[in-house]
Amino acid sequence: MTVRGRLPLTVAGRAVTITGRPFDSIPPGAYGVCLEMEAQKAWLADVKLPTADFGLPDPVALRQAVGEVLRQLEAEPERPVHIGCRAGVGRTGLFMGCLAKAAGVPGDALAHVRAHYLPHAAETAAQEAFVRDFRWP
Repeated sequence: MTVRGRLPLTVAGRAVTITGRPFDSIPPGAYGVCLEMEAQKAWLADVKLPTADFGLPDPVALRQAVGEVLRQLEAEPERPVHIGCRAGVGRTGLFMGCLAKAAGVPGDALAHVRAHYLPHAAETAAQEAFVRDFRWP
């Protein structure tokens, strides 16, 4: 059964689940990736990746952030990871798509994100292309 709002991945042979939504909905104790620096709880973020609404992140900073999240998931697979921007759709979907590719999701990583997290994750054509063109490592 698919639970919307969660992204299942396998990292280092272990099943992990990533949550997303607005960053301000970060669950207590979660490892946080904040894409919206205007979020009230941005100070709680373990990873900050400033990205304009409907925009694209800096590619170098994104690769670094994805690597940090993968290392965290390998170190503490039981600790929740929460990714968020203002609404938890476009920028969050883009980041999740790149993370899914880096985690080795076969085929279309964005389709995986849309099937499990949100059907309209990554809102713009540029965001979709960014995920499609993302390479890891």
